[in-house]
Amino acid sequence: MKRVISILFMLAAFAPHAAQVFSADYDSLPDDAALDAELEWIRAETVVMTKIATKTAMDADLVPGMVTVLRGGALEEQGIRTVYDALSLVPGVSTHISAMGDEHVSVRGLGGSFFSGNLKLMLDGVALNDSLSAGGYVIYQLPVEQIERIEIIRGPGSVIYGEYAYAGVVNVITRKKKNRAYARLDGDESVRTCGGGGTLSYEHPEREFDLTLNISGLKSRGADVTAGEDRLYEGFSGMTFGDFSHSPGPANDARQDRLAALSLGYGNFSLSAQYVLNSRGDHFGVLHVLPSDDDRIAVFHEHQALELTQKMDISESAELEVRAGCRRYEFDTDNIVAMQEISIPLPDGSSMDITHPGGWISAPHYEEEELYVGAELIRRGKGPHTFLLGMKYSDTETEDIWADTNTANGMDRWQGDKNWLLKDRNRRVYSAYLQEAFEMTDHLTLTAGLRYDHYNDMGEYLTPRASAVYRLNDHHIFKAQYSQAVRPPTFTELYSRKNSLIAGNRNLDSEYIRSGELGYIYSNSKTTGRVTLFYSELEDNIEYPKYSNAIGGGGETAQYRNAGDIIKKAGFELEFEHMLRDNLRLGGNLSFTDTDEGETGEPLPGSARWLANLAVRYTPVRDYHFALRHHYVGERHRAPDDDRDKVDAYDTWDLTANIHNLLTEGFTLRGGIRNLFGRTVSDPSPVFKYEDGTVGYNYRDDLPRPGREWWLQLSYDF
Repeated sequence: MKRVISILFMLAAFAPHAAQVFSADYDSLPDDAALDAELEWIRAETVVMTKIATKTAMDADLVPGMVTVLRGGALEEQGIRTVYDALSLVPGVSTHISAMGDEHVSVRGLGGSFFSGNLKLMLDGVALNDSLSAGGYVIYQLPVEQIERIEIIRGPGSVIYGEYAYAGVVNVITRKKKNRAYARLDGDESVRTCGGGGTLSYEHPEREFDLTLNISGLKSRGADVTAGEDRLYEGFSGMTFGDFSHSPGPANDARQDRLAALSLGYGNFSLSAQYVLNSRGDHFGVLHVLPSDDDRIAVFHEHQALELTQKMDISESAELEVRAGCRRYEFDTDNIVAMQEISIPLPDGSSMDITHPGGWISAPHYEEEELYVGAELIRRGKGPHTFLLGMKYSDTETEDIWADTNTANGMDRWQGDKNWLLKDRNRRVYSAYLQEAFEMTDHLTLTAGLRYDHYNDMGEYLTPRASAVYRLNDHHIFKAQYSQAVRPPTFTELYSRKNSLIAGNRNLDSEYIRSGELGYIYSNSKTTGRVTLFYSELEDNIEYPKYSNAIGGGGETAQYRNAGDIIKKAGFELEFEHMLRDNLRLGGNLSFTDTDEGETGEPLPGSARWLANLAVRYTPVRDYHFALRHHYVGERHRAPDDDRDKVDAYDTWDLTANIHNLLTEGFTLRGGIRNLFGRTVSDPSPVFKYEDGTVGYNYRDDLPRPGREWWLQLSYDF
């Protein structure tokens, strides 16, 4: 550890003196006028184009609403490891994990409720959201080394993307038409994580043929996170069981990940095939009881997809795109010990078994398959019109569902009436959507859209969107947008049963969100700034009870329900990027969100009012890049009856050094330190209630995150 820190600071100290050796360009910098002209040209050449907001390629600053585009190369230079890490750079976005290690993303104060997602998650345009929980967990641990860019919409995106595009939309685009191999090590006092992968591509321009394969793998023993006292110290059924607990002790945050993504293009035909495996330990335990420290992989999320796309030029101004695909999702567990074996001695010399021999063991399994077909017609009119018409049909069916659990007689497979989720569930969705962008003048563009969805199990919905973008001149852009979205209940929320942890509710209504935005963008050759004001109202928000007691009974029934009152949230987001010099760049953002739960008037539990990022990127000489990044998360709110102080605010500093073309062209060495000063970082742990209404604690000291970590990466581009 000390050696890695010494190397990084030696590089930082050496780099400025190396300017005379490695670069003569910095000896004679151009005057301000010449530099401004050059920077203006660079800006024009590096306009960020995106299709995520409208399905048509546009400058990201001119699309309806606010879109963030994160480039893979820039993420690497800042030491970002995964998609999950990258999302915390986006204004208004924060991340946290559950007791079982599920990654959740909160957008403008709206986080995923228990085992449910509120984001549309896509890999190369293919949706990963499953009907079980809408989580799409497999996408979060994709390494940035495989990523060309990540495109993010903050706010509703249902008009184009349909179900689960509720709080936002994320599309991860893998590297294309490049060749690369890389290896990576992470650790604290020792190596704890190793991974690697590569991108292989082939292109034949004359035949309009291209092929790209992205592959990667990672294995980790975890980050040596130590948990405090767990649920057993609180006890249940009037007894405490601290002597049987593994806590305080290390959490089981072991991890194994796999990725294989194939992209093929031939003329106007394209094929995408994907396999993603996200597997991990059971972290702090399914019942907030710390598992044994054996680095065992216990939870598996597997995604497989195949999509075929054919584009057809109907005329010079019209293009039709037809796509069909199949997606499979499998959730599996490997005999999770929810509660270790407990046996209490009695005064007469006998003993009383609280659990079955071996403890309470559970291993649920779930599979689903989706078939879909869709078409989109894009027509650019003779006038200043761009028209989009889309249709889609999808059919999702559950397949094999069961749960292995132990009884007094050994392991038993629960199916049929004993199953943890109703079998043979089906969701068919018919969708039609249209959008028209009209350039009223050279400066003003209006965009309107409307979507119709028919669910066989939830009914019909209409979701509109309307926006205006006014470009005053090359430096000032003003935006306004109103949008709505609908999120149908997941199969977990509807059909789970036969356990105390989660219980479905077949009477749930879908969630609604109505959101308005005002935005302003300023840019010149050196500086870009963005301001966004937003206000949203959420109706029928699907919630998991705040105070359910999964072990001892009592408290609130562990059943999903619709919130009785309208939830409101409002705030602002500030972004800026400034070139202090041609080799020194400063950027960051600041976000404020105020939430009102409606029923209690309290903020949403887990939400933070303030979020901030600051990054300094420095290139003293060619091929040497350094980045210093600061991340701040303010105090997070707790449930109204939780008498603990708010979850502490925290800030972390990350330092990264990059050396390109090391020894030979194409080799890059990167290294860095995350959480440089070893700040304490924790995610909130919920409370529960006993039958008499008093509050108990699952993890009184919350869920700790990793401390200081180092990492090294070697890559070769060829």
